[in-house]
Amino acid sequence: MVLLIVLTVVAALTPSVSRSLTHARVNRAANVVASQFYQAQSMAGRQHRPVTLLVSPGARTITIADAVSPFTVLVTRRFGNDSEFNLLALSAIPPKVYILPSGMASSGDTVFVGDASYSQKVYMSKAGQIRILR
Repeated sequence: MVLLIVLTVVAALTPSVSRSLTHARVNRAANVVASQFYQAQSMAGRQHRPVTLLVSPGARTITIADAVSPFTVLVTRRFGNDSEFNLLALSAIPPKVYILPSGMASSGDTVFVGDASYSQKVYMSKAGQIRILR
Protein backbone atom coordinates (compact mmCIF):
# COMPACT_ATOMS: atom_id res chain seq x y z
CA MET A 1 0.00 0.00 0.00
CA VAL A 2 2.82 2.42 0.88
CA LEU A 3 4.56 1.56 -2.39
CA LEU A 4 1.42 2.41 -4.34
CA ILE A 5 1.18 5.82 -2.64
CA VAL A 6 4.86 6.57 -3.32
CA LEU A 7 4.51 5.60 -6.99
CA THR A 8 1.42 7.79 -7.35
CA VAL A 9 3.21 10.81 -5.88
CA VAL A 10 6.28 10.27 -8.09
CA ALA A 11 4.11 9.88 -11.20
CA ALA A 12 2.28 13.11 -10.39
CA LEU A 13 5.54 15.07 -9.99
CA THR A 14 7.30 13.77 -13.11
CA PRO A 15 5.84 16.23 -15.71
CA SER A 16 6.57 19.28 -13.57
CA VAL A 17 10.09 18.08 -12.81
CA SER A 18 10.73 17.45 -16.50
CA ARG A 19 9.43 20.92 -17.40
CA SER A 20 11.60 22.51 -14.70
CA LEU A 21 14.69 20.71 -15.99
CA THR A 22 13.97 21.86 -19.56
CA HIS A 23 13.53 25.48 -18.43
CA ALA A 24 16.74 25.34 -16.40
CA ARG A 25 18.68 23.89 -19.35
CA VAL A 26 17.42 26.62 -21.74
CA ASN A 27 18.14 29.35 -19.15
CA ARG A 28 21.70 28.03 -18.68
CA ALA A 29 22.18 27.98 -22.45
CA ALA A 30 20.99 31.61 -22.67
CA ASN A 31 23.54 32.56 -20.00
CA VAL A 32 26.28 30.77 -21.97
CA VAL A 33 25.26 32.61 -25.17
CA ALA A 34 25.57 35.91 -23.29
CA SER A 35 28.99 34.83 -22.03
CA GLN A 36 30.01 34.05 -25.63
CA PHE A 37 29.18 37.67 -26.52
CA TYR A 38 31.29 38.88 -23.60
CA GLN A 39 34.12 36.55 -24.57
CA ALA A 40 34.07 37.83 -28.17
CA GLN A 41 34.27 41.43 -26.92
CA SER A 42 37.15 40.50 -24.64
CA MET A 43 39.06 38.68 -27.39
CA ALA A 44 38.64 41.59 -29.80
CA GLY A 45 39.91 44.02 -27.16
CA ARG A 46 42.88 41.87 -26.17
CA GLN A 47 43.99 41.24 -29.75
CA HIS A 48 43.30 44.78 -30.95
CA ARG A 49 41.57 43.17 -33.97
CA PRO A 50 37.93 42.61 -34.83
CA VAL A 51 36.45 39.14 -34.36
CA THR A 52 33.49 37.45 -36.02
CA LEU A 53 30.72 35.79 -34.04
CA LEU A 54 28.88 33.26 -36.20
CA VAL A 55 25.76 31.37 -35.13
CA SER A 56 25.19 28.20 -37.13
CA PRO A 57 21.58 26.99 -36.74
CA GLY A 58 22.16 23.68 -38.53
CA ALA A 59 25.11 22.62 -36.38
CA ARG A 60 23.74 24.54 -33.35
CA THR A 61 27.11 26.12 -32.66
CA ILE A 62 28.48 29.58 -31.93
CA THR A 63 31.93 30.22 -33.39
CA ILE A 64 34.24 33.11 -32.61
CA ALA A 65 36.84 33.61 -35.35
CA ASP A 66 39.42 36.22 -36.27
CA ALA A 67 37.77 38.67 -38.67
CA VAL A 68 41.04 39.48 -40.48
CA SER A 69 41.93 35.84 -41.17
CA PRO A 70 38.53 34.05 -41.03
CA PHE A 71 40.04 30.56 -41.12
CA THR A 72 41.48 31.16 -37.66
CA VAL A 73 38.78 29.82 -35.33
CA LEU A 74 39.31 31.01 -31.76
CA VAL A 75 36.40 29.31 -29.94
CA THR A 76 33.52 27.02 -30.91
CA ARG A 77 30.71 26.35 -28.47
CA ARG A 78 28.19 23.56 -29.12
CA PHE A 79 24.53 23.63 -28.09
CA GLY A 80 23.14 20.59 -29.94
CA ASN A 81 22.82 16.90 -29.14
CA ASP A 82 26.56 16.58 -28.50
CA SER A 83 26.53 19.16 -25.69
CA GLU A 84 25.21 19.36 -22.16
CA PHE A 85 22.35 21.62 -23.34
CA ASN A 86 20.81 19.29 -25.95
CA LEU A 87 18.81 22.14 -27.51
CA LEU A 88 16.43 21.75 -30.42
CA ALA A 89 16.74 25.35 -31.62
CA LEU A 90 19.56 27.87 -31.90
CA SER A 91 19.25 30.70 -34.39
CA ALA A 92 20.25 34.32 -34.76
CA ILE A 93 19.24 37.43 -36.65
CA PRO A 94 21.71 38.23 -38.24
CA PRO A 95 23.74 35.01 -38.04
CA LYS A 96 27.11 36.78 -38.43
CA VAL A 97 28.30 39.83 -36.49
CA TYR A 98 31.66 41.60 -36.42
CA ILE A 99 32.78 42.74 -32.98
CA LEU A 100 35.29 45.57 -32.91
CA PRO A 101 38.10 46.02 -30.36
CA SER A 102 36.11 48.84 -28.74
CA GLY A 103 33.36 46.33 -27.86
CA MET A 104 30.92 47.68 -30.43
CA ALA A 105 29.32 45.42 -33.02
CA SER A 106 28.64 45.82 -36.72
CA SER A 107 24.92 45.39 -36.01
CA GLY A 108 22.60 44.35 -33.24
CA ASP A 109 22.26 40.59 -32.83
CA THR A 110 19.43 38.54 -31.35
CA VAL A 111 20.07 34.86 -30.59
CA PHE A 112 17.10 32.56 -30.01
CA VAL A 113 17.75 29.57 -27.74
CA GLY A 114 15.07 27.00 -27.12
CA ASP A 115 13.51 23.63 -26.77
CA ALA A 116 10.12 22.33 -27.92
CA SER A 117 8.10 24.17 -25.27
CA TYR A 118 10.34 26.97 -23.95
CA SER A 119 12.68 29.55 -25.46
CA GLN A 120 14.82 32.56 -24.53
CA LYS A 121 16.32 35.49 -26.44
CA VAL A 122 19.76 37.00 -25.93
CA TYR A 123 20.30 40.43 -27.47
CA MET A 124 23.50 42.36 -28.09
CA SER A 125 23.06 45.95 -29.21
CA LYS A 126 25.28 47.70 -31.71
CA ALA A 127 26.84 49.56 -28.77
CA GLY A 128 27.83 46.24 -27.19
CA GLN A 129 25.25 45.98 -24.42
CA ILE A 130 24.13 42.40 -23.78
CA ARG A 131 20.72 41.46 -22.38
CA ILE A 132 18.90 38.20 -21.77
CA LEU A 133 15.28 38.94 -22.64
CA ARG A 134 12.92 36.94 -20.43
